[in-house]
Amino acid sequence: MRSSQEGDSTSYKKLLEEICIILRGILSAKIFDPEDREDVLQEILIAVHLSKHTFLPGKSFLPWLSSIAKYKIIDYIRKKGRKNKREIIQSNEYLPEIQYFPSQDDSKEYLEEILTKLSEKQRLIFRLLKLEKMSIAETAKIMSMSQSAVKTAAHRIYKIIRIRSGDKL
Repeated sequence: MRSSQEGDSTSYKKLLEEICIILRGILSAKIFDPEDREDVLQEILIAVHLSKHTFLPGKSFLPWLSSIAKYKIIDYIRKKGRKNKREIIQSNEYLPEIQYFPSQDDSKEYLEEILTKLSEKQRLIFRLLKLEKMSIAETAKIMSMSQSAVKTAAHRIYKIIRIRSGDKL
């Protein structure tokens, strides 16, 4: 690194090649997707290039490199976590479940009582999803709503049922 800071391009090229070998070993233990590993490796190499002026020649190189790599790996993990959360939320399979749904032991009257507290549209959505066991997509088509709107309505319906069923939860 010292030589590359002084302008020796051959030393800099050799340094980057050696860094790649070290970093691939570290990244393979932390990142399982090979494409993601290469992306993070490139991010680290860019950071090394942009920060090489901050390296102090009298200090050890590996701790300096390790700190750059550590922060780039953390950035990757955070980014991946946010992406996964969005994938889960936007998935057509996601539907918040109610904590309580009357079992067969509960009276039909109790179920009807709960349903009377909902609007007609809410009752229909509830019946299609829970009693008829239709999918979000099927319910959305029948109701002429977007799938997202059906999910939102279902979540609100379940919340109303939880609140109004009180001690039965």
